[in-house]
Amino acid sequence: MMKSEFIERTGFEPTEAEYREIEAEYMGCDIDKDEFCKTWKKQGGIKRLMRLRARRIEELEAELVKEKNDYDRMDAQYCTKINELKKQISDDGLALNSMNAQMGLMRNKAAGEIEELLKRATEAERKLAILKEAFDIITGKETK
Repeated sequence: MMKSEFIERTGFEPTEAEYREIEAEYMGCDIDKDEFCKTWKKQGGIKRLMRLRARRIEELEAELVKEKNDYDRMDAQYCTKINELKKQISDDGLALNSMNAQMGLMRNKAAGEIEELLKRATEAERKLAILKEAFDIITGKETK
């Protein structure tokens, strides 16, 4: 019996999976299509499948609720983690800015110290040249 014949005889449209079970049941009987469909309906075949469908719907709804709860829990965890990471990035950025400012101050201080040391070295070289010249004059090694 084809699915369309079953639907026509019973007025009930089963899913493909349901029809495979109905067809297996039909193939296990020694009665014709019309008698099988009549007996199937009379013995509550439609009600039985509707109860199975209702049970499956309940299972799927429970699964959906569980999946939604899992999603909500994971979403909250990820949002918390993202916020923690954003705060860490912000804190690290502030720390880096502070360190950069300190390095700038240290660089400026070092540059000032180097400039002062260069002035002192230049002055020391000038004084040394004067002392050498004076020494040469005193020792008679004056260059003409």
